[in-house]
Amino acid sequence: MLLLFGKNLKKIRSVHGLSQQEFADIFDLKRGTLGAYEENRSNPKLETVIKIANHFSIGLEDLLISELTVNKLLKFNERLAVESDSFKVHNFKGIPCVLAGDKANFVASYLNGFDLSKLSEIKLPYIENENSLAFSVDDLSMTSGIIEFFPKDIVIGTRTDCNSVEENSLIMALTKDELILRRFLKEGKHFILKADHHGVEDLKLSADELVGIWKIEHVFNYSLRSKEILLENRLVTIEQSIASLEKKSNLI
Repeated sequence: MLLLFGKNLKKIRSVHGLSQQEFADIFDLKRGTLGAYEENRSNPKLETVIKIANHFSIGLEDLLISELTVNKLLKFNERLAVESDSFKVHNFKGIPCVLAGDKANFVASYLNGFDLSKLSEIKLPYIENENSLAFSVDDLSMTSGIIEFFPKDIVIGTRTDCNSVEENSLIMALTKDELILRRFLKEGKHFILKADHHGVEDLKLSADELVGIWKIEHVFNYSLRSKEILLENRLVTIEQSIASLEKKSNLI
């Protein structure tokens, strides 16, 4: 019993950063007396044991007959601390992400074998990364719909082809000149890439003009859509529409 008491005193001092003198002063002891307790050369009075137990909120039995741990002294849940060692760390596979700064190079180099390993990666659970690419939204062309997309939102798509895409699907389309987020429509032998924003013109293309198509499967919003943010985005959209109309009127 005394062996554990002396050992526990040393551990209590260590955890709380107390010297022998500082610890002894708290309980009106002499430093030599405390040293004798710690080295098991002297037995403490019951009154002293109770004072120490109460001061550090330690049970008498724990102080006298149990070996105290650092977790117990710091009031940590030891069961959680032990069980945390058994938690699995999942190493999710990364999905290459085309950010706004990568867009021009991606469009220019894709047909020549663009190296996807040069792109940043995002790692997320529950998402298959086979033939998947992530893209950062960088304009307001897909606002005004039921689901709106704003700059810095991330969309993740799976590589597919024109014949496999369902009507009105949301896609990321790569042409020879641009990479755009649109809705996919069919019109005879041509395909229509339609923006949700009424101020953005539809793009009519043949199959040969579509370099790549990724059907969007997952969306991650950059921020919560509060009423204030939506209103601000609406105002920006209106301003862009006015600017577009003024530009068209000047050309007439």
